[in-house]
Amino acid sequence: MSQAFVLLAALLLAIAAAPALGAPVKTAHVTAELVTEHAAVKPGQPLQIGLKLQHIPHWHTYWRNPGDSGLPTTLKWTLPAGSSTTAIDWPAPQRLPIGPLVNYGYEGEVLLPLSYTPPADAKPGETLTLKARADWLVCSDVCIPEHADLELQLPVAAAGTPATPGAARALFERHVVERPLPVPGWTARLQQAGRELLLELEPAGDAAASAARPPLHFFPHAEQTLEPARHEVLRTARGYAIRLALLDGASLPSRFDGVLVSQGGAYAPPPWGGTRRAVEVAATVQPVAAIALPAGAVLLAMPTTTAPASLGGSADLGLWTALALAFFGGALLNLMPCVFPVLSIKLLGLAQQSRDRSSLRVHALAYGAGVLLSFIALAAALLALRAAGSAIGWGFQLQEPGVVFVLALVFFALGLNLMGAFEVGNLLPQRLAGWRAERPAADAFGSGVLAVAAASPCTAPFMGAALGYAVTQSPLLALGVFAALGLGMALPYALLVLMPGWRDRLPRPGVWMLQLKQFLAFPMFATVVWLVWVLGQQAGVDGAAKALLALVGLAFLVWLAGLPPARALAGRVLGALALAALLAWTWPGASTPALAAQADAPPITSTDAAWQVYDEAAIAGHVAEGKPVFVDFTAAWCVSCQVNKRLVLRTDATMRAFADAGVVLMRADWTNRDARITEALARLGRNGVPVYLLIRPGKEPLLLPEILTGRLVTEALATL
Repeated sequence: MSQAFVLLAALLLAIAAAPALGAPVKTAHVTAELVTEHAAVKPGQPLQIGLKLQHIPHWHTYWRNPGDSGLPTTLKWTLPAGSSTTAIDWPAPQRLPIGPLVNYGYEGEVLLPLSYTPPADAKPGETLTLKARADWLVCSDVCIPEHADLELQLPVAAAGTPATPGAARALFERHVVERPLPVPGWTARLQQAGRELLLELEPAGDAAASAARPPLHFFPHAEQTLEPARHEVLRTARGYAIRLALLDGASLPSRFDGVLVSQGGAYAPPPWGGTRRAVEVAATVQPVAAIALPAGAVLLAMPTTTAPASLGGSADLGLWTALALAFFGGALLNLMPCVFPVLSIKLLGLAQQSRDRSSLRVHALAYGAGVLLSFIALAAALLALRAAGSAIGWGFQLQEPGVVFVLALVFFALGLNLMGAFEVGNLLPQRLAGWRAERPAADAFGSGVLAVAAASPCTAPFMGAALGYAVTQSPLLALGVFAALGLGMALPYALLVLMPGWRDRLPRPGVWMLQLKQFLAFPMFATVVWLVWVLGQQAGVDGAAKALLALVGLAFLVWLAGLPPARALAGRVLGALALAALLAWTWPGASTPALAAQADAPPITSTDAAWQVYDEAAIAGHVAEGKPVFVDFTAAWCVSCQVNKRLVLRTDATMRAFADAGVVLMRADWTNRDARITEALARLGRNGVPVYLLIRPGKEPLLLPEILTGRLVTEALATL
C-alpha cells in the first residue's frame, strides 16, 4: 500500500512539473501565443496567464485607448465550467506617430497579462483546456485586422505542490516591474480653459522635486477625449507641466485619469523614485478662464506632433492642398540642379526636331507619359516596401549602392554620347535600330523616365509637405499625390514642345549645335563624379574605386564599338565579355556605413566638426538645459542638401549666427537606410530630405523651407 502511495505521489509531481502547452499561431505580421507564469494550475487558486504578441519590425498593435485611430486587442474565452478570467492588465504603451496622427500601442514583443481562476473542484492530474479567440488590428502605413484561435492546456497540480516556473516566467516578472501603479506622494491637477488643458504634477507637501526629470508621456484611459498629437512636456520648478488639448466636442469628467511613462530609458529612476517608469495618475479638473504656465517652465521633450510651425507652410494638409503643393513642387523640380542637365539635353534635341505640330504633340505626350508613369511606379514601390515594414522614404532607391552604381554608368554613357564617342543607333542590332528610328516617341518616353531618375534625389519647395501627407493616406490617394507631382514636372517641358515659337529666335542649325551638345557632356560627367562620391559614402573608397574601374571598362567598350566592323568584331565580343565580368566584380554590395567610416577621407573641416550625430536622447537633454537645437536632415545623394550645405550652412556667417545664438547643431544623415531618421521625418510630416528643424525650448519647433538662404536661417534664429 505504501509503495502504491509513493508511486501515486511521484505521478502527481510529474504531472505538476509538466508544462502548460499553448501552440503559437503565426499570421503575416504577428505571432500570437497563450503563455502562463507557472507550469501548472492549482484548484481554485488564481494563475497569471497572458497573450504574447511578437510583431514583425515596424508594425504595431494597440493599447486599451488606441489614440487617434486603431482598435485595442480583444480576447473572447471559452473556459472550463466554474473558471473565470479578469480583464487584461494593460502594460504601459508607447506613442506611435503615423503622419499627422499619434496612436498608442506596442511594437516588438509584448505580453498582455490577466488572471485566470480555475474551478475549485478541479482534480489534480487532469488537464484544463482554455480556448480564446484573439482579435487585433496590426498597422504600419496600412492597417490589417487579424485574429488567431488559440488554445492552452493547463495541467492541474495538487494544492501543496511547489510551483514550477513556466517558460514565459521572465515576461511576467518584467510586467510586475513595469506595470503602471498609483504614484505615492505626488498630486495631479488639470487646468481646463475651453479646449486647452494643462496637466500639472508636483510632489505633495514640502517634498522637493527630483533634480533628475526625464521626459514623460501621458496616455489618457478614456478614448476620444484628447488630441494625441498635442503633447508638450515642460519642466517646472517643482515638477512637470504637460500641455494637452481636448478634442472638439469632447468633455472631461471631474477626475481625469491615465498613465505617465518616463522616457529616461528602461528602469531609469523617474522623478517619483525607485525603478518604476510607468505610474497611474488621476487629476482633479479645474476650469479656468485662461491657462497659466508655472513661472520658469522650460520645454523638456520635443513634441511628437507632426505639424510644427514652419516658415514654409504647415504639414497639416487636406487632399486638395496636397495635390496643389505636389503639382507646384513637381514644376519646380525642373529647376533643381539634379534635373536641369537632363532637360537641357532634351531642349537641345527639341531645337533639332522638325516643326510638324503632330509630331511635336506626340513627343510631348510621350515625354509626359514617361514622367507620370515613372512617378507612379516609384510611388507604388515605395508604398509596397513601407507596407512590408521597410522604413524608407522619397529617394529610397538612392540608398542602394547598386542603383547609384547603375546611374553612374548611365550618365557616363550619356556623356560619352554627347561628346560624339558613339551613337546609340550604331550599337543596336539593325532591326532594333530601325524600330527606334521609326518611333521617336520611344526616345521621348525614355527621356521622361531618365528625368525622373535624375529628379528622385531632389526635394523641391512644396514637395516635402505633400509627400509627407501622401504616405499617411490610402494607396489610392497617395498615388494621386505622386501623379500630381509627375504632372507638374512634365507640364513645363510639354508646353515648350507645344509652343515652338521660341525656336524662331535660335540661330540657324550649324556648328554651334554640335559644340553645345559637346558642352552638355560636362554636366553629365559632373553628375558621374557626384554619384561616385555618393557610392564612396555608402561603400567606402574601395567601392568608389571599383566604380571608376567599371567606367574605364565602359569607355573601352565604346572605343571598341567605334572601330571598323571588319577589324573589331572579335574585339567587340571579347570586350563585351570582359566588361560583363568587370561589372560583376565591381558591383557594390549592400550599404556598409562602417566600411565607409573607416575609409580614407579628407580632413573634417571646422564647420563639419561642429555638427553632432543625430541622437534624440541628446536632443531631449539639450532642450532640458534650455539650449536650442538645429537638425539638418540630409543625405549624400540629395543634391539640394549638398547645395544648401555649401552655400548656406557651411558659411562663416551662418556658423557665427548659430554660435551667437548658442544653438546645438545636429546632422541626421540618411545616405543609408536608417529607421530612426525615417520615423523622425514622419513625425515632422515629411518623407524625404532636405528637412531643417529648429527646436526652440519653450516654443513649438520650427521647420525651415527646403531651399535655404542665410536670411532664412537668421530669421529663424531671431525667433528663439
